[in-house]
Amino acid sequence: MRVTRRVIEAGIVGAVTDKHVFFAQTDQEKRDGLDWAQSELDRLVILGLTAIFERTVRDYLGGLTVVGPATRDTHLDRVRHEILKDMEFWNISSRVVDVFTKVDEALRGQIKQIIAYRNWVAHGRTLIEPPPVNTNPADAYQRLTDFLTQAGVVTP
Repeated sequence: MRVTRRVIEAGIVGAVTDKHVFFAQTDQEKRDGLDWAQSELDRLVILGLTAIFERTVRDYLGGLTVVGPATRDTHLDRVRHEILKDMEFWNISSRVVDVFTKVDEALRGQIKQIIAYRNWVAHGRTLIEPPPVNTNPADAYQRLTDFLTQAGVVTP
């Protein structure tokens, strides 16, 4: 995208051919198209980062000794399986994030905002509702990583 933007900004004659979507567009339409594409890409990156964060947290919780490893006892293994299965359906914002009380409360709030943003993107953001938070991939990555580090899920 950076190369495409440089080509468009430089106005290199013949660089954009009729095989490109930008061929018949004005310079402003080209810039607007690139801005839109960058916004979409940023949203999808945040969606992906949040999905990785959620899976990492759920895997961590599933591995705690409170749940215990699998045994050869059919009854205990069945109970363990049901606990882990139930944990998959815990709401990430209202239940999972809040069990990490050693994480700074403000950071937990920021994580909930990122999750709300992810939900807004994943469930077909609407033009009626603005995004629940203004964030970018770098900030989302840093906050999600800070949470995992403070929670002891990952080591720095």
